[in-house]
Amino acid sequence: MSLPRKSQPTQLPKGAKIYLPDEAARKRAVEERLFDVFRRWGYREVVTSAYEYFDVLAHGTDHDLQERMFKMVDRESGRLLTLRADVTPQIARIVATRMREEPKPLRLHYVTSVFRYDEPHVGRYREFYQAGVELIGLPNPEGDAEMIAMTVEGLRALGLGRFQIDVGQADFFRGILEDLAVEPAVARELRDALGRKDLSALERLVADLAAPAAATELLLALPALYGRGDVLERAERLVKSARSEAALGNLAEVYRLLRAYGLADSVLLDLGEVRGFDYYSGVHFEAYVTGLGAPLVGGGRYDQMLAHFGYDCPATGFAFDIGRALLALASQGAEPALSGPDFFVIDFTADKTRALAISRRLRDAGAAVARDIISRPLAESLGYARGQRAVCALVIGEDGADPDRIRVIDLSAGGAETGARTVRVDELLADPAADLHRHTVHLL
Repeated sequence: MSLPRKSQPTQLPKGAKIYLPDEAARKRAVEERLFDVFRRWGYREVVTSAYEYFDVLAHGTDHDLQERMFKMVDRESGRLLTLRADVTPQIARIVATRMREEPKPLRLHYVTSVFRYDEPHVGRYREFYQAGVELIGLPNPEGDAEMIAMTVEGLRALGLGRFQIDVGQADFFRGILEDLAVEPAVARELRDALGRKDLSALERLVADLAAPAAATELLLALPALYGRGDVLERAERLVKSARSEAALGNLAEVYRLLRAYGLADSVLLDLGEVRGFDYYSGVHFEAYVTGLGAPLVGGGRYDQMLAHFGYDCPATGFAFDIGRALLALASQGAEPALSGPDFFVIDFTADKTRALAISRRLRDAGAAVARDIISRPLAESLGYARGQRAVCALVIGEDGADPDRIRVIDLSAGGAETGARTVRVDELLADPAADLHRHTVHLL
């Protein structure tokens, strides 16, 4: 008597995701479209390691992110390793140690995965994928405007039509806190209230400060300093801090450049936005898409980052969240079209020489070719081919037909006979592109 087989464990760890073929194809299409945008703007790809020493990457990350890193011990050295939780510190270290002497600015881009111990949420898992750029060595507002303009171009390249970019300036709020000499704990409470848009908590905290009337008015006005160019004018009337005034001037210049790009209609200014306060040093932004309740893109200036690795150099950048991009495309009905092989070869002969030669010749000509190796009726083979999204079927030796004459079936036409043509094997092998152009509407 045979013992029952134990069931094999199949559960994935929490926060892990597998992309099946159709999902993987859509993911790759998103990455390739963004890759093409980055390339056309003059950015060069950099590939970073999935893991590094924790104490090295800790220089470029805040305590909260360090706590969410996946860590392990290197058996050889005993040192603590970590999976990358953010690509930017890796690139900052690479520039500071390996590319310091290269002419500036450096334009670098990447498409990769990052790992964070988070509770999975909208379109994001504990391993998720990013496509982004880093612009190193350009301190002026043109660099910030380029980041936002590239973001808009990336969204459009993906086929997303309903989006907006929220743009803030971290130094604007820093200037207010600095001018009031606010204690760090109180500053965190103010930031939390602003981040939650909790007006009652903000009013209570501001009242406790007993600040001058002008400062109180500005703090309470922050949640409403949101909109188009008039935000700059309203803020200018309220601001008193020199640091905040400089930040406002910087944001005004970025906004002017975005108008020159023709992108002002896609941008909303938000001087009450304080997310990423400890990370960003100046202009920062997030892109939101209709139908998605989380930012699809985040970016901004992080001039202090490279200094952690011994190289004081300005920098800015952004990253697309690939998982959220896929959700946004699905919500807007703009998912990338899926394709299959150009040709599906069905061979009824015992000698497979013709099928192998034709498949090799077509692939050499640049076509994608799959073969039906299973013996089955033609209708079933054609049904399988359509399921694989094949464009044309090439049928050899059906019902004893001359194996040197191939039947070409246009699978988009629906029936096996509709759109069927024949082509000689020797002609196809001699010039597959020209011959199939004559016999079918599909080109290689």
